[in-house]
Amino acid sequence: MCGAHNGCTLGDLMATQNQAPAPLTEDAALVDFLGAITSSPAMELEWIDLLSQLEYVGCRKIVKSIGFESVTLEVLRHVSEEASHAYLLKAVAEEGGIVGRSWREGRFAEAGWGYFQNLDRRVSALPGSDGLRYPAVSWAIERRVLIVYPAYLRQSRNESLKKALRRILAQEERHGAQFADVPFPEGMAADIARIEEALWPDFVAAARRRL
Repeated sequence: MCGAHNGCTLGDLMATQNQAPAPLTEDAALVDFLGAITSSPAMELEWIDLLSQLEYVGCRKIVKSIGFESVTLEVLRHVSEEASHAYLLKAVAEEGGIVGRSWREGRFAEAGWGYFQNLDRRVSALPGSDGLRYPAVSWAIERRVLIVYPAYLRQSRNESLKKALRRILAQEERHGAQFADVPFPEGMAADIARIEEALWPDFVAAARRRL
């Protein structure tokens, strides 16, 4: 156990307290789910529209979480990039024929809203989360994105989507590294990971029911 009495530095103690859970890994369930999505061009467009919706929700979460007096250049960069991700994905969906439709009408919209809202609510209820809700939810989402997006990129045959997703991934990788460095209170990162990992299968099951 690290402590001041045995020569550990404050940096050592912080590293111990904030050690991130093991990275997520691509598994057979994810590959199978994405295979079902990409097997139908029409269904894949619905999935792309959902991803655009979720990127927008992420952008909106940042704006709602950060008071104007606390906005930094890095926060503005994150807002602009999440908004651009929503735009790029929405453009692909519209190019494919989903034009002028509300996200509320999307095939997977309810599953997507449920996943994000439950994640936000449960993370925000964690002890010590005050002032950390934006980075906490962002870290959970980026951790999942960095598994799902590369797997999806490998399976999709939609060239417009692949071009957009490569651009998005370059930025998401930086976001993931940024939020992985946040000094969460002891045990909080593990709690955030457990919450998201419990919600993800429910989201996939809800989406599968709409296939």
